[in-house]
This record gives sequence, structure tokens and C-alpha cells, in this order.
Amino acid sequence: MTAEVPQRLTAAQEWRINWLMVLSGLVGVTLGTIPSATLGLFMAPLEAEFGWSRTEISAGLTVFAIVSLPLTPFAGVLVDRYGSRRVALPGIAISALIFASFALMPDSLFIYLGIWTLYTLASLLTRILVWNTAISSAFEASRGLAIAVVLCGSAISMSLSPLVARWLIDGYGWRMGYAGLGLGWGGMVLLLVLLFFKDRRPSTLASETGGARCATPAAKAGGLTVKEAVRSVTINRIALAIFLQSLMGASIMVHLVPLLVGSGLTRLEAVGLAALLGAASVCGKLVTGAIVDRVQGSILPVTVFTLPALAYAFMLQAHGSMILLAASVLMLGYASGAGLQMGTYLTTRYAGLRNFGTIFGLISSLMAVAAGIGPLAAGIVFDLTGDYRLLMMIGIPAAIVAGLSLFGLGPYPRFDAIDNGKPDGA
Repeated sequence: MTAEVPQRLTAAQEWRINWLMVLSGLVGVTLGTIPSATLGLFMAPLEAEFGWSRTEISAGLTVFAIVSLPLTPFAGVLVDRYGSRRVALPGIAISALIFASFALMPDSLFIYLGIWTLYTLASLLTRILVWNTAISSAFEASRGLAIAVVLCGSAISMSLSPLVARWLIDGYGWRMGYAGLGLGWGGMVLLLVLLFFKDRRPSTLASETGGARCATPAAKAGGLTVKEAVRSVTINRIALAIFLQSLMGASIMVHLVPLLVGSGLTRLEAVGLAALLGAASVCGKLVTGAIVDRVQGSILPVTVFTLPALAYAFMLQAHGSMILLAASVLMLGYASGAGLQMGTYLTTRYAGLRNFGTIFGLISSLMAVAAGIGPLAAGIVFDLTGDYRLLMMIGIPAAIVAGLSLFGLGPYPRFDAIDNGKPDGA
């Protein structure tokens, strides 16, 4: 049997086929960002009703990290084996219901942390790796931009969910805030993903455009095995950069409103600036995604991951200045969005798509640890010192190290397709 040479799709063809898939993936990503994006708004009501400290409230994200650390790679394995759609649909339904159950919570820190545990288990099926695996498989020529658009879901959620949460909390109480976000937002996500999010293979894409495709569809995408990725210096450098930025990013995102209020802004002004974080993150993802499809090299990733250092320096010198605080939030938002997009894209290029779900699952475990440790550490810093200045001082060298770890990664490797009849070797 002879095989025809596959015809590579243009960027325009990829988008014409997959734009609804990208849109539904974007909406799917919004769901997983809601708990951390809105926790800062629930802190004051929970403190007032139950008398819990900010450290105790932030401990929910620490539970999230502890549970996620060993289990996130298994979510990647499920995606590699069964496909993103079959994993995402039950994950959305279950995690939305569990998040809404915070509305029924009594005065018990044990139950609060228990709900966080259940939510974490369900949310493993809706992590970013679930959406990125399908998107990366469907796009080649415009992969960077496609990943960027999907990841804008987290930025949109960071921008809109605090406003929705504040409206629900101020108008109907914190319990309705949890119920509205879980059932309302979660229900919308479930419907759109059910209708439009599909797993696509390169052979399917070629046939839909009338292009020639390989006559042996058993071939699968090439790339590193899991063992090779774990031992790869390049992949570990990418993982380090993502971990450091996630650590500080989670700290700032959760505590941003209290931090800005402590800097002299009113709560309304702080919420308004917090919304800028999401808008800047969208800009960071899209601009970086468009550039990275065309430009290789170290300048872009190093710049993206070191930019937060300048923002932290501005925050330390702000002293209530709206201009400096706004500039800091814009830089942090841009770097947050661009960093996540860049880290994901670099992983697809340097590790390949063969075991991307599992490999990025391992990296996502580090992100989950950062998401749990960061807010807790920020809460401890506030409880001990009364402000967040020490947090900013730690963030400056952390951002510099993250950026330098991506310097000189080298050209993207080329991976040959793997015959499904051969063992994977993962």
C-alpha cells in the first residue's frame, strides 16, 4: 500500500474548519479559573460570617494543589487515550455542581476544605491540558494563535467573573454568589462544549478541505516519550519558568483586590483595576500567539517571563498612585497571559504531540502546586506583616530566574510520525 504525501493546511483553512471548536474551548477554559479569580471577593464575607482568617480561606487552594500534584498527569493520560471531549463533558458537569455546593456550606472549616477536595478531583477533567491537546492536534500553521485564543478563556474569566461574583454577593449574598457561578456559568459552558467541541485528527482536517492525506491513518503524531520528557533539560527549564510565574501569578490574582485596597484604593477602584488584569492577559495571549507562530528565539520568552519583575518594582513604589498601580496590573496581566501561552506552545514544539497530554499534565501538576502554595504564602505574609510588600520583593528575583531559564533553548526539533502498530514507549 502506498501513501500519499499529506497536504499541510494553511492557517486560514485551519481556522475555517475549527473556529467553533476554538470558541467552545475558550468558554471551557473559563470554568476552571473562576474559583481562584473570585476567592478574593469571597474572603470578606467568609471572614465576617465564620470568623476565618485569610490564611484559612486561602487554604482551599492549598488543598487544590496537594490533590492535583499526583493526579493531574493521570488526567493527561485519559486525554491521550480517550480524547478531550470524552474527558471534558463529565468534568464540566460534576465540577460545576460541586462549586455550587459551597452555597450550602455550614460554619465548618473541615467541610469547606472537603468541598475543595471534591472540586479538585472533578476539575482534573477540565484543566487547560484537556483543551490544549485537542487544539494543538487540530492546528499546525496557526497553533500559537489558536492556543492563545483558547487560553483567553482564563483571562476573560479573570476579568468578568469577579464582576459577576461582586454583583451576586452584593445583591444576593455570598451563598447565591457560589450557586450562581456554579450553576449559571457552568451550565452555559456545558452546553457550548457539548455542541461544538470535537476531537479532530489531521486526516479528518485534510479530508474536510479536499486535500491529500496519508493512506495509512494508523500514524500518530510524533514527539518525546514521557521518560524522555522528564529527563529533558529543555522541558525542565520550560517547567521551571512556568512554575515560578504560576507561583507569583496565583498569589497576586487571589490577593489582588485586598492588595490594592491596602495600597490606598477604594474597594470599587480595586475591583476595577482587577478587571484590567484580565483584559491585559487577553492582549498578552493574542499578541504573543500571533508573534510566536512567525518568530523563534529567546527574546520573546525571556521578555514575557521577566516582565513581572518590573511590575512588582512599580507596586513597591506606588504609595497609592493610581497610575503606577494601573501600570503594574497591566504588566502583570499581559505577562500572565503571554506566559501561559508561551509555556504551552513551547511544550508542544519541544516535546511534540505524541504524549502532550501526559507531559503537560506533569507540568500542570507544578502549576497546581504553585496555585496552592502561592495564595497561602501571600496570606501568611499579610497575616505576619500586615501588607504585601515582602511578597513583591520576592517576586522580582523569581521573575528574573524564570526568564533566564528560557534563554538559548535552541531550534524546534522535528518529530517523525509514529506507527500505531508500534509500542509507544511512554
